[in-house]
Amino acid sequence: MANINTRKRAAHRRRVQTALQEILNDQAVMPNVDCPDLLVSVSRVEFGRTVREIFLDVIGQKRLSRDQWVETPHKKYMREARAKGEDTYIDLTDVFIFPEFTDVVARELQKRLGLLYMPIIRRLCDISDA
Repeated sequence: MANINTRKRAAHRRRVQTALQEILNDQAVMPNVDCPDLLVSVSRVEFGRTVREIFLDVIGQKRLSRDQWVETPHKKYMREARAKGEDTYIDLTDVFIFPEFTDVVARELQKRLGLLYMPIIRRLCDISDA
């Protein structure tokens, strides 16, 4: 029989994973709004020493098949950025490199799950740094 805390963490992990999946694909919230053709899958969620520390693994996939692309996504996003007078665009990688983008996701997760704390979100590959 599993420990009650293990079961609670597993249930919370599922809720967090589902909410993160929705947030990372919500064009109204997601910081990588420059890449609307990207479908983000949260493949794994783990907690650090507390459930406040969330480590996740995400995969970004194109919503369209390769033959539906007239130009590569990078070229398309750069063209759109230049049209807006910007030098570059924000993609999924940037979300987890720059804390200001991760904070957007964390605040939204806090709001959607009704958490009393703002979680700390990091990439799963950074778990050894914690």
